[in-house]
Amino acid sequence: MDKRVTIQDVARHAGVSITTVSRYLNERYDSMSEATRNRIAEVIRNLGYRPNALAQGLKGNRTKIVAAVVVNMSYPFCVGFMRSLNQVLSPAGYHLFVSETGGDSERERAVVQSLHAKRVDAMVLQSDGKNANLLAEIAKQIPVILVDRAYSIPQVTNVITNNLEASQRLTEHLFDQGYSRVLYVTEAEDGVHTRRERLQGYLSACQAHSVAPFVVTVDREREDTFQAVLDELVAAKAQAPIAIYTGNGLLMLRLYPKLMELGLHVPSELGIATFDRPDWAELVKPSLTCVEQPVDAMGAITGEMLLDRLEKPGETANVTVPGEKKIASDVIVGGSTQLRHG
Repeated sequence: MDKRVTIQDVARHAGVSITTVSRYLNERYDSMSEATRNRIAEVIRNLGYRPNALAQGLKGNRTKIVAAVVVNMSYPFCVGFMRSLNQVLSPAGYHLFVSETGGDSERERAVVQSLHAKRVDAMVLQSDGKNANLLAEIAKQIPVILVDRAYSIPQVTNVITNNLEASQRLTEHLFDQGYSRVLYVTEAEDGVHTRRERLQGYLSACQAHSVAPFVVTVDREREDTFQAVLDELVAAKAQAPIAIYTGNGLLMLRLYPKLMELGLHVPSELGIATFDRPDWAELVKPSLTCVEQPVDAMGAITGEMLLDRLEKPGETANVTVPGEKKIASDVIVGGSTQLRHG
């Protein structure tokens, strides 16, 4: 098989430096004679050299690639968001490159550094906020937008939902449906904006209804923490009707089968609710009460913001400004909150 022609081959045959060839490829002809340009062009034709699109992005030219870095690609939010984002970027000629961090800040840092080295045109991140300094530096060069989780980082825009208000509304809805207590299941805050705001919304609703908070923190890597949730529900059975509300759809996915084994009648004894609307929510009976995040709107708005920053002629890449775009969520009422007495 023939060896692929490289930029080094072009430089050697043309008798110039690799830097000069790179400048030619990126149409930076300042201080380059016409004779040098013609010689490089002739060598490229003769050798059949085809420049790597990413390499061309070293200076000036765009790769037409937008990087999306998410925590978990199977997460309901991420699936819908990426689909909507791509529907905006693709017609404009941009390709979406998606990478996953698993919520590991070191992995996030390595992924972000690698993508930046490949000269992507912009980044969209679901970040844990621990790499703020790195993101601030990158945002000086290309647009950076954080989604779902908000942090105050210079020149970075946040696109989020009204987590606190939506969580409060959902909790109040459960109280209004006649549940005497609401058990809130969450993960350790660990600096994650969404977890903090959803918990605050729950606590505000408890205070408004003069009900003591009932919170269990779980670790998705430890099965015993989920068993603790079930133990708490069994212990509180005498206070029925009671509702369980999980801070995200992945927690509900883990808990739902276990809840069905408790022998509590839904919805008269047990209400079931979650933030997010999982894809499987309509497939189960009893159904769920959900906060449906406007993921389609978030993806579309993020895409439009990126194109606005990337496509304005004469503007530099670092035009993102500190700020926040907040989009309202809807509470979807499912069968689990329709109490039947008698």
